[in-house]
Amino acid sequence: MKLLRVLRYILGSLILLASLALLFVWWTVRQALPQVEGTISLPGLKAAVRVERDPLGVPVITASSLEDLAMAQGYVTAQDRMWQMDLTRRAAAGELAEIFGRAGLGSDIEMRTYGFRGAAEASLAIMDPEMRGLLDAYTRGVNVYIEQHKDRLSLEFRVLRYEPRPWTPVDTLLVHAYMYDVLSTTWRGELSRARVEAKVGPERAREMYTLESPLDHFIVGNEPPESRGRRGIQAPAQPPRTVPSPPQVPLEFFARWRQDVEDALGSNNWVVSGKRTYSGKPILANDTHLGLRVPDTWYIAHLKAPGYNGKGFTLPGAPLVVVGHNERIAWGFTNNGADVQDLYAEKLNPQNPKEYAVGNQWRVAEIRKEVIKIQGEPDHALEVTVTRHGPVVHREGHAAYALRWTALDLGSLGAGYALLGRAQNWKEFLAVMRAVSGPAQNVVYADVDGNIGMVVAARVPVRKSGTGATPVAGESDDFEWTGYIPFEALPQALNPADGIIATANARVVGPGYKPYLTDRWYSPYRTEQIYRMLGTRSGLRPRDCIDVQADTHSIPHLALARQLHTAMAKYPPKDPRVKMLLDFVPQWEGATESASRLVGLIEYTRRQLRQMILQPVLGEDERYYDWSRSQVFFDNVLRDRPPHWLPPEFADYDALLMAAAERAAERLERDARTAGIANPERPEQWRWGNYIKLRILHPLAQSGFLSRHLSVTNVDQGGTAYSIKQTGRSIGPAMRFVADLDDWDNSLMNLTMGQSGHYLSPNYRDQFEAWYWGRGVPSAFSEAAVQGTVKHRLTLKP
Repeated sequence: MKLLRVLRYILGSLILLASLALLFVWWTVRQALPQVEGTISLPGLKAAVRVERDPLGVPVITASSLEDLAMAQGYVTAQDRMWQMDLTRRAAAGELAEIFGRAGLGSDIEMRTYGFRGAAEASLAIMDPEMRGLLDAYTRGVNVYIEQHKDRLSLEFRVLRYEPRPWTPVDTLLVHAYMYDVLSTTWRGELSRARVEAKVGPERAREMYTLESPLDHFIVGNEPPESRGRRGIQAPAQPPRTVPSPPQVPLEFFARWRQDVEDALGSNNWVVSGKRTYSGKPILANDTHLGLRVPDTWYIAHLKAPGYNGKGFTLPGAPLVVVGHNERIAWGFTNNGADVQDLYAEKLNPQNPKEYAVGNQWRVAEIRKEVIKIQGEPDHALEVTVTRHGPVVHREGHAAYALRWTALDLGSLGAGYALLGRAQNWKEFLAVMRAVSGPAQNVVYADVDGNIGMVVAARVPVRKSGTGATPVAGESDDFEWTGYIPFEALPQALNPADGIIATANARVVGPGYKPYLTDRWYSPYRTEQIYRMLGTRSGLRPRDCIDVQADTHSIPHLALARQLHTAMAKYPPKDPRVKMLLDFVPQWEGATESASRLVGLIEYTRRQLRQMILQPVLGEDERYYDWSRSQVFFDNVLRDRPPHWLPPEFADYDALLMAAAERAAERLERDARTAGIANPERPEQWRWGNYIKLRILHPLAQSGFLSRHLSVTNVDQGGTAYSIKQTGRSIGPAMRFVADLDDWDNSLMNLTMGQSGHYLSPNYRDQFEAWYWGRGVPSAFSEAAVQGTVKHRLTLKP
């Protein structure tokens, strides 16, 4: 009995200690929640600023000057997202290992090699005084928050045991650099393409890296160049290849960068004229597809000052609205994918590896020394070799591959997109876009006068020769950049006759457009489906656009399903499960919903076909074929059925199709078994949602207890890489936006999780249900509508 009393005492003590620990954690997290009511002193303001938040935590910030507005925005954003802001600037500057240890070293080495901090400092030094003033004001707001909350930092700072250093304007430009890296990094693809082309030869390579698709919708350049009335830049010539033998880099080299096409990044936007809407005024829609994470990539804010009244999506760490609307215009982005990176294979001097060839001479390379701090370990010393083209990002034998990238050019890390909220019409909109350096976006436009348009703006290189699709010889001057494509020559359209403009990362320029942008367009299926859904409609409302954004129909999956169903008649499958699922094809219209069992078979068959077609010619190098339009190539093969792509062990393509389906069934069972699904051999268990579980992860909560609380995991979802609702396990629409130009209060804005980065905040994940189920979230804009939604009022005083 005495022992029992002792055990009870010990157990009671442990429970008490655990309860006290949880209470301490709760109290610590609660302390970091922002003050949203009352008054806060903000030294540096010229006049008081009003901050009103709605139930979702969306702030309306009203200031008496644009400078005060930017300062208040910096403070308010830091209230909700300070750790995210710190993490983003660290990622771009190469300072993750300082807080995460060796796990962050690989990323840090890459970012330090690029030299983003130096590029940001150089861009800041020549920045326009007005924009510099806004960055300075935003910086002051962030730093007041840091100073006031040193003893009340968010959970992440406490867990990692560090404090954020003061914010600087350079840090804001590092946030822009981070987006450059996400949206325009292609150099590894150039290495892999060179390897594939060398192995398959020029004829097969032309088919594999096809630019053409009958489903592309050209916004400009569909007519012959002579009829366009524009001084086009001629397509660059293709000189003889003078590069070293193809790089023999290991597959592990691509691990951080390469994602299967199922996880490809992409976005949708469109704008329709008044003749297609319920009101006679345009409607604009945008959903940016990015890596899904906690906190969200975007932060919604309504910002008001004399000469500025904009609401929309902001980047934590940067001032003003990036995507959204003001009182007169609306705009939205998709990534254009313009090729702004080239690799130069520099010939190194065997006698002195610090020298590289320029013509017939040796030139001494610059050596930039970097010191990377590693939490708990000695510092890592890094030497970065910089040639006339840029930093060396890969070495092989006596060749060093140097990267030329517009992001590293002087002035490229500016903040031009932030000023779109001041434009009042198409002319002013173009004036702002003219100053944008990148990343290159397809920006759709609408205004209250009924105009709709689209423009691409960025620094896109003009090459002396070639396209930069694969590495070129660095010692030659034949492949140098001679400047940028003039703004007037970049794609632009206004008020097309059919009243619709849609882009979804696919090709936007036709054969009549001659400046070279890229050949890395995405497959056109999302764009085609948008036109199919909108092209015959009238009376459109914002809710209809949300339905389009949430559409899961996949054109290539439906086409493959029908081919499989036809092939089954000639080659009945040996596996009865394949026949059972393919029997559903005649009734299936292509929706890739999570409950569908047919979708899994079609998707896995698609993957098997890829391997079976490519491995006879590429072998293990098949994985290097990471072309963004690869599905167009496979569709062409399955449509035209050329003999030279048919694997020799198959009598015809129908036999190939059925063999791929049989293998797909085996893989479905194997993956279901690995996932711990009961009765994995039964096709009833092969629901598509079981194979594409949603994961929205917090950086500190990848698995286990914290994952269940801080992250969203193990949630069924539908969609594929080719549906308008483009999905992967951690890829998807990072926001949804619909602007009603007739009544701004009818507009819709939705994040993935929520406004707050604080776990105990009611706004941590309160938008997730609406996002997941595709329900639009109303977005008040008029003063009367805003006042009807205000939940908290805060005054920031000088």
